[in-house]
Amino acid sequence: MAERLLFRLMGIGDPAHYLHSFYMRRELARFPGFDPARVLDAGCDAGDFSFYLARQYPRAEVLGVDINEERLQQNREMAVRLGIANVRFESADLAAADFPARFDLVVSIDVLEHIRQQQEALASLSRALRPGGYAFFHLPTVRERPVPLSRWLTGFHAWAEKEHTAKEATADEFVGMVRGTGLEVLHAYRTFGYFTGELANSLFVLPFEPTTRNSILLGLLAVPCRVLAWADTWKIERTRYAVAVVARKPA
Repeated sequence: MAERLLFRLMGIGDPAHYLHSFYMRRELARFPGFDPARVLDAGCDAGDFSFYLARQYPRAEVLGVDINEERLQQNREMAVRLGIANVRFESADLAAADFPARFDLVVSIDVLEHIRQQQEALASLSRALRPGGYAFFHLPTVRERPVPLSRWLTGFHAWAEKEHTAKEATADEFVGMVRGTGLEVLHAYRTFGYFTGELANSLFVLPFEPTTRNSILLGLLAVPCRVLAWADTWKIERTRYAVAVVARKPA
């Protein structure tokens, strides 16, 4: 009940997920009149972005793919509960998938760092775009300095080291990888500043273990973390920990 109340008041509580959503929505707003027929959410996890995109583009067919079949089944059930008919979920390994070149929009947010064959996955997503289609990528980059509150985040860092199997790249290296797939990079910029987005994320993952006490702490941290997340969008810092890339497949 408390989590539902928090969501009604603030929407997305997790500051990292909020920023991912903010940056994606801001980029899509740069293309007024954009009305894609087919959208791919590559690495959809809980399906948040898939559901958003399906509602944002009601005439589009939205496909969310992931390797976690349990998650996918939950998403299918949620789509029915939400009454969203233009979204479906399928299992796919992004590094080995052979998508047809039919998507007008491909979104992949904080997914590619979990794939050891990152370049292959990126090439697969590039091939999935039809000529003239757009892609939005976001992922963490090489850390220029330890993240805020790092000494108290050993549990979270242990999880991240296990899950982030791809070789870390700098922002420039990742932009080069995107160009290497044949996509035209329209613009790229750094996100998650040290004292804004990254600090908000560090604060929010301090109560890392799923306990009742930690759930209460997360509720208390939600508001200050949202303020820090807002500040991240003002681009006032040089030290940043992630990169957003908007690209287009040449016609």
